Formats: sequence, structure tokens, C-alpha cells
Amino acid sequence: MITAVQCTGADFCEEISGAADTSFSRFYEGDPPSRRVHSTENFELLADLSPLTDGHLLLLPKQHYLSFAQVLTVHQREAVELIGRVAELYREAFREPLFLEHGSSRGEVSHACITHAHLHLLPVSPAAVDRIMIGDGLAYRDLGSLAELSLPPWPNSAYFLRLHEQGCRVYLPTTQRRQYLRAVVGATLSIEDPEWDYAVVMRKEVLRSTMREVRSWSARLAGVHSRAEDRRHAY
Repeated sequence: MITAVQCTGADFCEEISGAADTSFSRFYEGDPPSRRVHSTENFELLADLSPLTDGHLLLLPKQHYLSFAQVLTVHQREAVELIGRVAELYREAFREPLFLEHGSSRGEVSHACITHAHLHLLPVSPAAVDRIMIGDGLAYRDLGSLAELSLPPWPNSAYFLRLHEQGCRVYLPTTQRRQYLRAVVGATLSIEDPEWDYAVVMRKEVLRSTMREVRSWSARLAGVHSRAEDRRHAY
């Protein structure tokens, strides 16, 4: 079984643990006071620190895993259910969400390493993303469901995940630059290179407007969870 790895100072781990001095607190200086959208026992839903567009969110595990493939080996039921519930709210507020992830692995040296697993949620076209990644020469494999990501070889491999109502696809990395998925999404949104880089442009007002749009989500998601628990205990 895959277990959580030791955190070595990743920003996500510090922020989730409640540290006062984080990248978010330094950049946003209390406006807003938090980027947390919703929290469960094992997951956090946050606004992206430097959103590419309105609705750019991140879903991540509270424990330190390198990829969602690893997360799914431990928390598959909660993850799949939460993704489904979040997608319902997302399409109401924005449009059908595209979930993207760079799944990392130990010893990864050929492409950008992700230190804490996270899914990007974005209101962008999966077809446009596919065209760019295929055009970049990446091979892919279509999965029958997200749950298949928990099966070998994915928990111990690097990959790019594309999840949408149209299906679940895994691309095989080669030698992509750092922030490759942000660059791909930036191209679909006509964002000039390198302005998709979170170190170049912060887009603070986009984060703030996104947080206003999703301010009711936590209560709605908690309500759905409570009703589901009630139904399970009724049988």
C-alpha cells in the first residue's frame, strides 16, 4: 500500500497545517484572509495562488502524497465522491470543469517535480488541451474511470492526467518544462508566454473574484456530505 511521504517544507503542507507565514499570506496580506473553499477529513479545496482564470481551483490531500494516483490507493471512495460533488457546483458557477494533474514520483528527474499532489480545476476546453499535448508529441492512454489511476503503473509513475465528463486520459511525460500544464492552459486562454508562470503574474483580483463566487460552496458541500452520512446510517 502507498503511504504518505514525509513533508520537506512544501508550501501546501505549511498552509494546511495552519502556519502563519506562507506564500499566500505574504502575497495577499489578509485580502482575502484565506483561499480555502472547503475542507474535509482528508482533502482541501483551495483557490489557486496565481489563477489563470476565474474558477481556477486546486483539490489536494491533507497528507503529503506525490500524486493523486497514490491518493486513490488510500482514499479512493472519498476522493471520487468529492470530485463528483465539486463538479456539480463548478458547472453551476463556471462551466464543466477540466481536472488536470502532473502526477509526480520519487526520483523524477526528466521533468518538473510536484512535491505535493494536487488537481487543477479549470473552465477550459479538454479538446484544446488535447490538441496541444498531442501536438507536443505526448503519447496517452485512456482509462475507463478515475479509479483505474490507482492501479499500476500510475502510483509509482510520473504522468499528466486529463479528467473531464468526456473521459479520463493519462499522458506520458517526456522532457516537459516546469509548469507545463500551466503553459498548456495558458495557450488555450491566449495568455502570452510566460505570463502563465505563477512567479511572473499573480492575478490577485482573479483569486478574489473566484473566492466571492464560491463562498457558499463549503456549506453546500458539507450539507451534501451530512445527507449522505444519514442515508448510510439508515440501513
